[in-house]
Amino acid sequence: MKEEAKESDGFDWYVAPALGISMIRDTDINQFSGVTSGTTVSSGAATLAFNPGFRMDCPIGAKITDWFALEFAPGFMLNTIQYIEPTNGSLSIGSQTVSQNGQASLVGDYYQIPMLANFLFTIPIHPRFTISAGFGVGGMVSAVQTTSLQGVTLESSDGISTALSFAYSGQFGLDFPFSENMQAGLYYKYTGTGEQDFTGGNFFQFVQNNNGTSTQSVQGYFLYRF
Repeated sequence: MKEEAKESDGFDWYVAPALGISMIRDTDINQFSGVTSGTTVSSGAATLAFNPGFRMDCPIGAKITDWFALEFAPGFMLNTIQYIEPTNGSLSIGSQTVSQNGQASLVGDYYQIPMLANFLFTIPIHPRFTISAGFGVGGMVSAVQTTSLQGVTLESSDGISTALSFAYSGQFGLDFPFSENMQAGLYYKYTGTGEQDFTGGNFFQFVQNNNGTSTQSVQGYFLYRF
């Protein structure tokens, strides 16, 4: 009778908020150009470098079987920009010039909002912990805003430029159940995007190469089953 009642309840629904660090790989861009308070900024192909930031996700999932679950996983990532390095020609900032492969200080924020469908698989290897692995596909809303370049204030910035792109992810983690309805764990996640176009609307005008953006993150999570 208990088994029949359990089957009639349907899927095991849960929520699993997670928090951790995000690290964006140096990203190639096709151009960086604009005008701020009469100062013209111009660069061809370049590389952007980012500082480590933070990431939070809030997956809502359904455990289909003992070893398989589906999730809708919205998230948020924030990283600050460290510098821009021109890789094809020089970077001009008014009367200043940064030579090819030189580094120019660029102050700004880079936001990423992934919305992914996750497919998770669990391997029970011990009564006290399990291994989980999975992948996700969906979309990424990215946004960027810059405030200064090589000491020049980017006063012409008129808001945040955004881009929408395809996104995918893969993850691997350790899970530690401590009651029937709760567990905690730690996982590594890789998130990549397709090409992103930020041109127009803001001083920060560039088009990323086809490789898109690659982000690695390590997160701790807490899961609660309804």
